[in-house]
Amino acid sequence: MKFFRFSIILIFGCFYLVFNQQIEAKPASALQFSISFDKDEYKTKDPIYINFELKNKGPKPIYVNKRFYVGSEDSDPRDREVFFQIRGPSGEKLPYKASSYDIGFPKTDYFVLLGPKEGIASERKKNLKAYFDLGAPGKYKIAAVYQNMYGAEIGIKAFRDKIKSKPVTIKVVE
Repeated sequence: MKFFRFSIILIFGCFYLVFNQQIEAKPASALQFSISFDKDEYKTKDPIYINFELKNKGPKPIYVNKRFYVGSEDSDPRDREVFFQIRGPSGEKLPYKASSYDIGFPKTDYFVLLGPKEGIASERKKNLKAYFDLGAPGKYKIAAVYQNMYGAEIGIKAFRDKIKSKPVTIKVVE
């Protein structure tokens, strides 16, 4: 009889664990990452400035890292917080041209708590030409990915997943 009770408890315990894990599976992120440009068309010699923005679309506050340090998609995620995926006029993926280096931990001030419906934008525009060769005339399809790896080392439970922006198309003309 004891074995029967133990078996029943064990079976229900297993069902509970499996069912509970399914319920607590990570929901889609309430955080939205977007990029924007000052204009849609640039001359080949013009700088191409890009802005970043994170918005909390959910009902709960979320800590984010607003440093937005740009690095290569191929670099260690601890050496970047944003990377780009850019397709040039011929459809080819553009290589990252800047050198990457150890950026260290973000300052505590870089972490902000976004309440529901709040957002944070990059403090400074970044010149995309510092990272990629965008000198050829034509259309460029640009997306960016935000991925923070920091916060826990200073006791902050910051957002740590990847979020990809919607692609934006810009045109470079002679």
